[in-house]
Amino acid sequence: MDQRALFFMIAAAVAALLTTVIDDTLRYVPELVAITYAVLAAASYLDWRTNKR
Repeated sequence: MDQRALFFMIAAAVAALLTTVIDDTLRYVPELVAITYAVLAAASYLDWRTNKR
């Protein structure tokens, strides 16, 4: 697996865990960061998979 995709998946998990300790008024920030990192992980993995051949 691509190292970038692995990093983005871990970063998305950490951001998702932060939603449990953040105040309700700012909860959207780690949620958006987690979604962004998940999309980046998927794009990075797909890029690695198509260029592997």
